[in-house]
Amino acid sequence: MTIDELYTEAKKGDLKARDELFKALLARFRYFAHQKIWDPDDAEDVVQDALIVINREYDRIDIKVSFHLWAYKVFDMRVLGYVQKKGTSRARYLRYPENESDFQEPLVKIQPEIKVKLLDCLNRILKANSRYARILNFQYQGFSTEEICEKLKVTRNNCYSILSRARSLLALCLKKGDIK
Repeated sequence: MTIDELYTEAKKGDLKARDELFKALLARFRYFAHQKIWDPDDAEDVVQDALIVINREYDRIDIKVSFHLWAYKVFDMRVLGYVQKKGTSRARYLRYPENESDFQEPLVKIQPEIKVKLLDCLNRILKANSRYARILNFQYQGFSTEEICEKLKVTRNNCYSILSRARSLLALCLKKGDIK
């Protein structure tokens, strides 16, 4: 049975169809959540939040198009909320000067052509080895070595090794224009 057929039966009061419906949604949502959210615990929280909303609302609302599209929209909104919450919570810890005069100009201004070349090199590295691009990105964003190791699920020594190789590839690309 499809998700929409299970929904129709569940809305009529069939408890077995309701259980099957939520098992199917759980499996699909977990699959997509783990692709969109790197932290497994956070991914599971987002899935559970979406299922709670769907369980609370599915028999009350009148769905015009299809149930599975509505359910995926609920899930997508939960993922979006998670991403926005993570960005907001990280921004809270940044310290902003109280006076506008306290803002300082950056010490180094990146020239536009260097920025374009750097982005091109990062894209080349991403295509060759996404792990290298991720570790360079984490390092640039200011993550500590422990945080990077945790996110990439590697040891400290392995992290330094990957970072060294990634930096070498980036330097080679900036010099020659290619990573080969």
